[in-house]
Amino acid sequence: MTVWRKKFQKKSCIDIVDTDMVDTGGCTTSTILLRPIELTISRSNKNENLAMRYREFNILALVDAAVRAAGNGARSCVKLLKYTEGQYNKAFLMSMDNGVDILAKIPNPNAGPAFCTTASEVATRQFLRRVLNLPISRIHAHSLDSDNPVGAEYIIEEKASGKPLGNLWHHWDTESQISLVAQLVDFETKLASVSFRRHGCIYYRKDLVKKGLSAYDLEAESLSTDGILMQLNSVSTEEFAIGPLTEARLWEGERATMKLDRGPWSTPLSYMAAMRISEIQWAAAHANPQMNAYRSIKTPDSLDDYISLLNRYLQLAPYLSPGPFRTSLSHHDLHLDNIFVDPDTKKITCIIDWQSASVSEPFFQHSIPHMLIPVDPCSPGERLATVLKESDARDSNETMDLLSSYRKISRAKNEQRWAAINLHNRSLLAEPTFLLYGAWSRNDMFSFRHALIHAVARWEEIAPTALPCLIKFTKHELELHNAEMELVEGLGEVLHQLQNDNLISLDGMVLREKYEQASHINHRVKEMFVDMAESETQKALYSRIWPYQDQDP
Repeated sequence: MTVWRKKFQKKSCIDIVDTDMVDTGGCTTSTILLRPIELTISRSNKNENLAMRYREFNILALVDAAVRAAGNGARSCVKLLKYTEGQYNKAFLMSMDNGVDILAKIPNPNAGPAFCTTASEVATRQFLRRVLNLPISRIHAHSLDSDNPVGAEYIIEEKASGKPLGNLWHHWDTESQISLVAQLVDFETKLASVSFRRHGCIYYRKDLVKKGLSAYDLEAESLSTDGILMQLNSVSTEEFAIGPLTEARLWEGERATMKLDRGPWSTPLSYMAAMRISEIQWAAAHANPQMNAYRSIKTPDSLDDYISLLNRYLQLAPYLSPGPFRTSLSHHDLHLDNIFVDPDTKKITCIIDWQSASVSEPFFQHSIPHMLIPVDPCSPGERLATVLKESDARDSNETMDLLSSYRKISRAKNEQRWAAINLHNRSLLAEPTFLLYGAWSRNDMFSFRHALIHAVARWEEIAPTALPCLIKFTKHELELHNAEMELVEGLGEVLHQLQNDNLISLDGMVLREKYEQASHINHRVKEMFVDMAESETQKALYSRIWPYQDQDP
């Protein structure tokens, strides 16, 4: 263990520790130098990714704020640990001289709109704690404005009790894992028991009003055990309101300064229409020609083709809209490290990461917790593991058993949400909406187009029998798409297996200490992929579409 000792002006010293934080989350820390510790395999994206996450702030002022918030006679911070940096936040664990541990969190610029992102998270977490009585860390202090001594918005909260499930999960027997799955279902059932009239994010009414933003009544109703909806106690909910979504993709790049419709909305169809209109507004103002190497390395994609897809989506939208399901809060990313448990009782003690949590129809929510999504043990992965002599893939059969338990318990305990997320054609209806927003920005017209083509091909499952399909694709469009699909599927299979085997994530991001290993793997697998080409022209194409163009960091 290495300890740096730094004198903070005339204040007492703080030990800045770089070690494995077994007792504070199983994470590693970096030094007081507030640099990101993740790299992208792709050099061309590295500087852009770092810039999106760069945040200048005053660490001394943040420490002072944490000391004041800690209470119980705390006078100084004696140790500062920086958690491994994620995509959207910088987090620090501060140990005070009275033995209290405090977590301080600052959002990165790419997390979403500065005010709304923090304001909504604070209000949502308070709603979950006070109204639903769910295990959420207490917030001691926060700032919604960067105009403060810290120079950034921040949240200061109690350290989550218990241990991250990721440290324990793979050491538990099946019975213990199934018991935890049942607790997750109880948690989701509690969330689904309260419904709202709009699709958006929860805020404190006073915060929205102060910023001049529309604050819509919460109109929250609770579902009793006998299935009767009852208005929630107005005394406990009147200070809350529904406001715009804070989801990062709705605010990225030029969108951040555009007046786009980000809600809230009263119907699924109004939400879907807003996504399409906002995308057209962005494309008209900011979309630049871009190459699609899957089709050509000479001719760029046509923006007119993209607008045509968006207009065709609008024609289908009324038939893609889900039925009259009740809206509810949901957690967007229930992975192992967002769930804390008591190692002895194996009971959930805290659920973290509520940034950008929203109220929506279950149709638009994740259908199963991320931790229960099985890894596909396909043969390319076995070949890849043989070549690289390395594989950390989970036992897929075990995960499938847990998923089966989750489905069985959910069907019994959370019946209404279960019905909404398990429509027989849910993916057919939902995928066009999920893939629409930002399709041009991420250079992925293919996936959006594919979802629309899929809807046309299975139109009889969507619309009334007598209604002909409202859109069509020409023979030429389908031929081009099918040729592109062969290449996309081949590359996608390789990239997903790299992620499934815990080698390189789909976004190309790796921890700094694993960069050399990932770079070696990337080089080897890219060679294998390019060697699959049948001509020199194809080899040039395959090399061009490989997403992780590895160079030295």
